[in-house]
Amino acid sequence: MNNAVIAALMSAFICPGSGHFYLKRYNTGTLLSVVSLSGLVYLLYRAVERAQAISDRILSGELPLDFGVIFQEINQAGAHGDDMAITLATLAFVISWFIGVIDAYRIGKNLPQAK
Repeated sequence: MNNAVIAALMSAFICPGSGHFYLKRYNTGTLLSVVSLSGLVYLLYRAVERAQAISDRILSGELPLDFGVIFQEINQAGAHGDDMAITLATLAFVISWFIGVIDAYRIGKNLPQAK
């Protein structure tokens, strides 16, 4: 397997930027990793915060312990009006992942092959 394919697969399945680290492009790899992981951390933080708020409402008796009601509550839009921040975090995560795969393949293709 050549460097381009290995780098693209690493970026696709391990972490955006890992293919760049494999190709010794540390600055680009760091930038892609930081952007994508920042987006992912924010999304996970918001998900845990939302789950905590719903579980607190269940424990206080405000929400009944009914799957249908809890499911509706989960699917409601955010109460804090931060839909734009969640959208931006999702876009940052997805776009950096996509760019990481494509760019790692492009850089790997342009490197001379070691034989």
